[in-house]
Amino acid sequence: MKNIINFRYVQNLANRLNRCACIIQFRDLHNQGKSELHIYNVPPPSKKYDLIGPPDKKSNLRPVVFHVPQKETALQCRYRLMRKETHDWNQAFWANHNERFFKEKEDFVRRKLDDKQQTVDSAEARLSADELSEFYKAFLDKNYPLHANYNRSESYYSTGNRLFG
Repeated sequence: MKNIINFRYVQNLANRLNRCACIIQFRDLHNQGKSELHIYNVPPPSKKYDLIGPPDKKSNLRPVVFHVPQKETALQCRYRLMRKETHDWNQAFWANHNERFFKEKEDFVRRKLDDKQQTVDSAEARLSADELSEFYKAFLDKNYPLHANYNRSESYYSTGNRLFG
């Protein structure tokens, strides 16, 4: 009963603060007396438009909540689902790509600083633009086939063909 009262209180408070719908997850962690509270903002449904969010931290792409018309036809539904599928594919591709980029860049910087016998934490431990350009060129050369395949990808360009074909 206490959890239900707390849940209602928190839900009321979250709704007042955010002035939009919230999904609230309140759970007791294996009856250990510790509780976790997660509040997720859910934008109010749009009657006409897709909703675009702030850039994702991993992929740098903006998440999209696709608008679903009230009287959506089968073709509109197929098109919306294909757009969502393409967007999800893009999110996954760029999140994976950026994760690899930052990991490889960190390794490169660490190796270069080790060669200079500097620690990463020291104040003068910075690489020049010329030194970093070596990494950027190597990374782009190594990932050229991946980027070329991305640009020719069926998922990216074939939405229209799959829709009408």
